[in-house]
Parts: sequence; structure tokens; C-alpha cells
Amino acid sequence: MPDESILVVDDSPTILKLVEMTLAKAGFHVSTADCGEVGILAASEKPPDLLLLDYLLPDLNGDDVCRAISGNVALATVPVVVMSAKGEEAGACFSSLGSVVDILPKPFSPDALLAVVHHALEKRQRQPSPVSGPDNLDVVGLLPKAEEEKPAGLPIGPEGAALLGDLAVVSIADVLLLLQDRQHSGTLCLRGKDASIEICVNKGRIDFAGAQGVADEFLLGHFLVRGGQIERAKLDDVLEERRAAPGGGLLGADLCRRGLITEVGLRRAMAQQTTALVFEGLRWGKGTFSFHPAAESSPAAREASLGLPIDGLIMQGLRRVDEWRVIGQEIENFDMVFVRNEDKIASFDSHFLLREEAAVLEIVNGKNTVRDIISLSKMGSYDVTQVLFRLLRCKFIRRRVAPVVG
Repeated sequence: MPDESILVVDDSPTILKLVEMTLAKAGFHVSTADCGEVGILAASEKPPDLLLLDYLLPDLNGDDVCRAISGNVALATVPVVVMSAKGEEAGACFSSLGSVVDILPKPFSPDALLAVVHHALEKRQRQPSPVSGPDNLDVVGLLPKAEEEKPAGLPIGPEGAALLGDLAVVSIADVLLLLQDRQHSGTLCLRGKDASIEICVNKGRIDFAGAQGVADEFLLGHFLVRGGQIERAKLDDVLEERRAAPGGGLLGADLCRRGLITEVGLRRAMAQQTTALVFEGLRWGKGTFSFHPAAESSPAAREASLGLPIDGLIMQGLRRVDEWRVIGQEIENFDMVFVRNEDKIASFDSHFLLREEAAVLEIVNGKNTVRDIISLSKMGSYDVTQVLFRLLRCKFIRRRVAPVVG
């Protein structure tokens, strides 16, 4: 998005220079400030299209700057990306400030910086107004319905849907935040080309998410096996029994009744599955969504009752979306094959590798595709591609190049 103006506020001259060079090279108009007061003054004199803000400044904390900007009518709609080395502490501090659209952990690469900036500016261009107009969220017409059957706040439309929309127009993050802010209960359905995700919301919190047509890595059994709750072979035996004699109820409850997993382990796996499905839904740029209010949750949602905070999941999920975009520049699809750089590996002390890095490196053999590595490692696609990206950057592996014929 060339010609957009960006104000960078940071007390580090090095970071200011690096960020300014990266953004200017990408075609942005960049101005800088080395403290909060100067940043507020610069923004007031010439409102930017985006504010990149350091979490810790010599005079003001980043959240103080955000509150000062939010109180200025001319600046209230300016999106803010917080740059922080404090991770989750910064996330908690800014969770209640609507102007903050993302948190960029320090240190960051130029690619990561540009990915976050582009995402923030794209969101600003859409300027979603969650409950108004056909350009973002369609609130369908009222149909006769008994008042006591109708959850307050949303009109009920065809097939029980209160909200309908296109994922190419409305970010699912905006819909989830609307449901959180108004503490609605019901099911948010996302439908893509070949898959669907259902997110069960109870009073503005996520109790459970399920899906159809998604990869095996999103199934409950994957998280139970990965978490060491049950062996893969034993799970396969149970699944075969259930296919032969349907009607055994929910898989998790069935496994608990058989004494194969604990209730604590099941709850942990369901939380991991739900989180992963929400993150996957945030990636979908095509498809449709609908929200169906309900006074009573589904059996699976009642069993789980996870109560996950929506804003926290969105903050983590959008970070992943941006990282996916950067990773995708190196790992374009899951059919790619990599080979090991044995000379580089031999010269490196393997004790410095994380366990998952060593596990993935062991599976890279010049034959296995990324999809094979995901399956063999029993890790999620995000985790595997993140590890492969690091191994590529450190030159431990490289793309397999097809031999030239002739």
C-alpha cells in the first residue's frame, strides 16, 4: 500500500532507523518520534494512517499514549501496532484498547514488520462497522418469533441466522469481537470451499469449536495423541469399534468411560483443538459466516465449557496469520521437498536445537514432502512450517531442486 503515512514512536535510534528504512523502501511515508509526548504531538499535527508504538518509552508507557490518542476525535480511528519485547504482559495491558490491532514482538525481521503493517492497513481500509450496512455485516430481517425464545439484541432471520456475511468482506475477528462485546450466546458457523467450522459462544466467550472437512491435525484424536493421553494404535482401535457400532456418544466422553483418558486430559485436548480451529478460521479469506443465537449450548459445548476469552485468542491468532504470510514466502505449499545440508549440520552443536527442531530435521530426507513431515512428526502444520522456516533461514536445509534433463 504505497503512499500511506506511518508514524513510528520508539526511544531506540537503531530501531527507528531500521524501521524507517524498511518502510520507506516499501513505499511508505515515514515520520518518527523518540518519546510519547513528541509522538502524541506529531500525530495531532498530522494524523498518520498507522502508528507503530514502542511499549516502553522514557516518558510514557505505550498504553498511556494510546489513551491520549483515543481521546482525540481526529485520531480515534488511527490503528496502532505495539512493538514490544515483553510479549504477553503487553498483550494484557493493551487488550482493552480498541485502537490496538496487533502486537509485534521484538526482535522482528523486516518481513515480519511489513506483514504486520500491511495487515493493519488493510484492516483500516475496510473500516468495518460491525452491525451496519451491506458492505460489512448483514443483519437479516425480523421474523415472527416468541419473545421468550429470542435472545435479546439480535433479530432472527432465515434458518435461525441473526448475522450473515462474506469472509472476503468482513474479518471473522470483527464478528467474534462483536459477539464478545455484546455477550451473545449461540453458534458461529464458517463455511469454506471444502470445510466448515462451528464456534460455540456462551455469553461472549468460546466454549468449544468443531469442524468438518478439515485436516486430521484439527481432530480431537490428534491432540490426545500429541499430548500423550492415548497411544495412536489404541485410538485407532476405538475409532474402528465406533465405526462398526455407531451411537457411542461423543468421542471424548467415550474414551473417558473406557478409562483410556482422564477428564483433565480431555479438557486440555479440547482447549487445544478449539484454539487451533479458531486460529484456522482467522486465516480464511474466502467463504461465508452465519451466527445462530441459542439460549442452550450443544452437548459438546456443555461438556467442554472452556470459557476462552475471544480477544486473547484473536491477538494470538492474528499474529499467526501474519507469520503464516511471511513463512509462505519460503514454503509455498505442502508438496515441497527439502534436503539436509549435512556440512552445515555437522559443524553445528546439535544441543542448541530445540526438541521439535531436531525431530523435524530428522524427518527431512529429500523425499518427504512438507505434508509427510506434518504427518510423521504428529505436529500441527503451523508448528512444522515454523520449524522448517527457521531451519531454512539457518541453512540447515534447502529446497530440493529437480534435476535438469538434456
